[in-house]
Amino acid sequence: MGDQAEKSQEPKPESKPGIDFGAIFGSKNNPGDARLSPPAAGTAASDQLHVPTRDTTAKPADQVAQVKDTPATPLDVRIENRAIILSINDKDFDAKLIGAAKTWPKDFDKLKLTDIPPGVKVNYWQDPKGLFVWFEGGQDHGKKHYLPGNLTSIELPTQSKTVEAIRIDVNRNYAQATFSNLQSFDRNFNPSNDAGINSIKYFGRIAGIADDALLKQEQVLRDAAKTSDNPYYKLYLADVLTAAAVKPVLNDFLRTGTADLNNPTTLRKLDEAISLLDAAYRDSNGKLREVNHYPRANVYSPLMPGVPYWSASRYPNDYFGFYAGVYDQSMARQASLKVIRDHIKLGTFPKFELPPSLPPRF
Repeated sequence: MGDQAEKSQEPKPESKPGIDFGAIFGSKNNPGDARLSPPAAGTAASDQLHVPTRDTTAKPADQVAQVKDTPATPLDVRIENRAIILSINDKDFDAKLIGAAKTWPKDFDKLKLTDIPPGVKVNYWQDPKGLFVWFEGGQDHGKKHYLPGNLTSIELPTQSKTVEAIRIDVNRNYAQATFSNLQSFDRNFNPSNDAGINSIKYFGRIAGIADDALLKQEQVLRDAAKTSDNPYYKLYLADVLTAAAVKPVLNDFLRTGTADLNNPTTLRKLDEAISLLDAAYRDSNGKLREVNHYPRANVYSPLMPGVPYWSASRYPNDYFGFYAGVYDQSMARQASLKVIRDHIKLGTFPKFELPPSLPPRF
């Protein structure tokens, strides 16, 4: 995907070490659903908090870290400065993380990992159950540790990364490993010139992956689109849904050599994809309106999901590139999908070359 910034872009902060991505896991080693014991009846909220005895005379009051422990519970949970602190070697890692998220979801939004020995890598991936972290070379042999929804960042001894950035990286790497990456549309995808043929080929390539891989990507993107206001998830999900719409058509060709384009599954998926693209367009349009700056009409802004987009004042070029990419790409995809849908409904679908493993039967 094109995710380079404009040539005039201001210098970015120093880049951080890249993330190592592991293989997609199976269903083993899912974390348990162990929970923290609730406070005893009649325990006041103030009794659940305490500040350890320490010399604070040299520090301003607002710099004194408040530490939260569970009162007389089997598991002690340490929370300081809105970060839950966990050793990667803690046998109760999952119980503490998930239990604390259920008990005190508003009291922490960071996960601070400690006791990471040399040679152990902190990796991130996702499956239909959600985003998880795993420790390559760690004592738990690659166990999945699912991240609760209240987390916004993960702190390591050498770096800090937002959960949002991790999810974007994971989705892009999954897409690249699975179906040759999600692509930026340009003028070659203009349906007024090619009747939607290039976009059909693009979605056909995505649809060529295994059914379970396509379904897995749809599930994780649905979850991301629900829990994040990042419009790129809507756009990525629209691509996957369009591929799912094309999938039964390609499967029919494989089995019988013919296919019914005007089938309910294909049309339903296409309509949902168009609706998602419209929502992504409206999201980006609102952000661009706030800074009164839009991309030029004769330019297809590329997808730029990995840039620091959260501050229009501090990172103006990245902010603009991030939302301009969604703005232009959602419009380009909508135009192509509407043409494809109309061709299907009217029975005027154009002839095009299917992927190499399939005969050109249109």
